[in-house]
Amino acid sequence: MINIIVVMFSFLCVTAIFGIFLQMVNMKGTPKIMYDLYSHGKSCEGKLFSTLISAVLVPKRYINYLYHIKVSLSCVFIFSISWFFHFYLFSTIYTFIILIVIVWMILTKNQLPIFITMYISSLSAHSCINIASPEISLLAATLFLLQVSRRMYESMYVTIFLDSKMNLGHYIVGYLHYWGCGTILLSYAACQSIQENHMHEQARNEICLQHVIGTVLFIIAFHQQHIVHVTLANLRKNPHSMQKHSLPQGGLFNYVSCPNFLCEIIIYLAINLLLGVDYYPWTLITFWVLTNQIMNATISQKWYKSKFKEFPPTRKALIPFVY
Repeated sequence: MINIIVVMFSFLCVTAIFGIFLQMVNMKGTPKIMYDLYSHGKSCEGKLFSTLISAVLVPKRYINYLYHIKVSLSCVFIFSISWFFHFYLFSTIYTFIILIVIVWMILTKNQLPIFITMYISSLSAHSCINIASPEISLLAATLFLLQVSRRMYESMYVTIFLDSKMNLGHYIVGYLHYWGCGTILLSYAACQSIQENHMHEQARNEICLQHVIGTVLFIIAFHQQHIVHVTLANLRKNPHSMQKHSLPQGGLFNYVSCPNFLCEIIIYLAINLLLGVDYYPWTLITFWVLTNQIMNATISQKWYKSKFKEFPPTRKALIPFVY
């Protein structure tokens, strides 16, 4: 299983890096469908299949038939971005179950049910580190549950999605991402059970400076990301702006166009500090989140500049004063 998850996140990293290259280089002659595949949210026009049909040389007499096929396919493969709620709900439930399993491990001194052991047995041989503490994994899983629960709440009661779209690929990746994150958190906790005879209790339960830093970073990024999402939602509560996008101002928006993406990176980096950078599966997840958010921020920055003449020239895309 860990091989599947690692391969999956490695593939996602490669696709994100290619997306960054595609957006930065902007090579002439690149098929528009390549850009449409990466676009979602405000930058997605929902015309993936229009682009695909236009890219194929088809006799004119078949165009009308293809148009109806395109409309049918768009209903199946192009979704409202409000469907983000679906994989936040999935992740909240899945992470909560994992949290219960970790608590069970701690209370029963690592006596895992056989079906859970079978589920993660293929993870442990490749992903365990020298010191793996179920208490730290409990903290990490709790923080991750707070994050996905807050995002689910925001999707229901805060965010105003307008008519933004995403394609089937983004929808599937959302589920895969949160399944992979939850499973890797579980595998980290299971390492302690597997390595029980090779560890000392004092080392297991020791709280290091990196754990404190990771927790503090998470709390700051968690809070700031919520503020950003509330700010974006407030821009659309005016009846005159319900169906259009506005240029956000104030707070972190004075420095970057996508502070919510920056906070997302910090949140995963914070959990990485908790688990340890030598725990490579989560480090790989952090790198995937980093590359994905760089790509998304690049797309959003280009969109903002194309839509708003008053766009501040000093405002960066993702990292203040840098990029």
